[in-house]
Amino acid sequence: MIYKFLSKHGQVLGFALGAVPILLFVLILLLGGEDAAINFELYAGIFLLIVGVVILVLWSLYQIFANPSGSVKGLIGVGVLVLVFLVIYFTTTPETTGSLGETRLEFNISDNQTKFITGGIGLAILLVAGAALSFFYSEVRNFFK
Repeated sequence: MIYKFLSKHGQVLGFALGAVPILLFVLILLLGGEDAAINFELYAGIFLLIVGVVILVLWSLYQIFANPSGSVKGLIGVGVLVLVFLVIYFTTTPETTGSLGETRLEFNISDNQTKFITGGIGLAILLVAGAALSFFYSEVRNFFK
């Protein structure tokens, strides 16, 4: 039922959902000024991020409980990502000298925060490298098919 509705009215609905925040922003900009518009954008962005994360978590839990046997691979993948992050986190030694050490002192960044940031950056680099290698592998494989 929802598929039929979205296939018929999905583009109009998407346009309307995109136009409403723009119109709100312009209205707030005209009535409240630039500072009010920037504050609106900031709070609207935070609100939409929270809504997106809540929907992501709830939908993931629904999918896990609806099809537990099919979710095993995904859960293993998430576990591997968490494990890689923890390995990077616990093997990181926070920098105390040089420009990075000075920046840490200037912005009062603790050792744990430094390790958390390094773990996140390291995991992101590994994921980008994995995506690039996967793309390269699939292109080479398709070339020889």
